[in-house]
Amino acid sequence: MMIADLVDQEDFYSLLHSVGIPVESHWTSEQCALVALNWRSANNQNSTEMAVEFDRIIGELKQKEQLLLPEVKAALQILV
Repeated sequence: MMIADLVDQEDFYSLLHSVGIPVESHWTSEQCALVALNWRSANNQNSTEMAVEFDRIIGELKQKEQLLLPEVKAALQILV
């Protein structure tokens, strides 16, 4: 039985892309996380709306950690 609420690599990519992080759909979750980390560091000085939204998304993912597929969970650990 599939659970629709599971967060997979495609969901993770979509979340990052939705806040303007320049990720590619064919990248692994780890690659996306590394680019997101660099993006967040670069935007930290300005505290832009997108950076605030990024922090909100990461917070939500942490709360749903039991629904993350292993590769997304590993990527999230890079970001926290």
